[in-house]
Amino acid sequence: MALVAAACGSSSKSTTSATTTATTKPPVACATGTISGAGSTFVQTIAAQWIKDFDNACPGATVNYQGVGSGAGIQQFTAGTVDFAGSDVVMKPTEQTAAEAKVGPVLHIPWSAGGIAVEYNVSGVSSLQLDASTVAGIFAGKIKKWNDPAIAATNSGATLPSEAIQVVHRSDSSGTTGAFTAYLTAAAPSVWTLGAAKDVPWPAGEQGAKGSDGVTATVKQTEGAIGYAELSFAQTSSLGVAKIKNPAGSFVAPDATSVAAALASATVPSDLKVKINYTPTDPAAYPITTDTFVIVPQKPADAAKGKLLKDFILYALGPGQQSAAGLNYAPLPTSLDNQATTAAQSIQA
Repeated sequence: MALVAAACGSSSKSTTSATTTATTKPPVACATGTISGAGSTFVQTIAAQWIKDFDNACPGATVNYQGVGSGAGIQQFTAGTVDFAGSDVVMKPTEQTAAEAKVGPVLHIPWSAGGIAVEYNVSGVSSLQLDASTVAGIFAGKIKKWNDPAIAATNSGATLPSEAIQVVHRSDSSGTTGAFTAYLTAAAPSVWTLGAAKDVPWPAGEQGAKGSDGVTATVKQTEGAIGYAELSFAQTSSLGVAKIKNPAGSFVAPDATSVAAALASATVPSDLKVKINYTPTDPAAYPITTDTFVIVPQKPADAAKGKLLKDFILYALGPGQQSAAGLNYAPLPTSLDNQATTAAQSIQA
């Protein structure tokens, strides 16, 4: 999996401190040292940008992040081999209990959001529109051909081949899978009956691949394939991205605007474990949207690492949000960003 790192002592670094554009936020501080994280591949693209920019702004700081999947990231965080985890879903109660037995109180801090693209590779099909029950039927193995009447019904005038659909899913424990299957469960419960989790019992005959990059590469290499990944992976590989029908009846593509519209109806509890509404009523909302979280100890055992971790997260929640739209993510809504910033400021270092 890709490793993105901010190298200490880089000659490209600027000595100018980075500041936010929001008047309610203080300048982002720059601690020195090294921290490492692992987890979500969904957040990997924007995390790489944050690390690069933080590196340029903060001489002496090194931040490493490895995209290994949300499940593996949580495992490494619990084992103490990384300082923070990235995950597109919150910890299960058993996971959080295990982590807190090792590191004390754990915070889930939302730091970005984006759309999960339904990506496809079908010769002669340059645009595709799918409703929730059809997406669920495809991934549940119930819709097997590209010219199935269910697909044809939402793609009037399109020439759909009779070839078999090749479904590609994540083989590793994945927060993206957790969010994607949560959408299927909420939006098409009578069709998708395999549950919502980082790992689900996929139908026999479907192909698994590791990481968002692995799913995308397999779809790219396979005629008739369909998969799911964070939008930037699909766009970088020039794959088709389906428009998804939302409950308002609109077919919507994933982008910063449609993700932001979906986030507007999310529920934000006091612990910031955001609950996405996968059946939004806003016609502009892209329904397969997810927040992604950084999971951290509230009281890091190493104060120096804790200070750098706190500064890096505050950077991501401050000026880092300006990178979102250009990378096909959505900046957090102001109210949620402010709550996340307050949570990050509570890290004791």
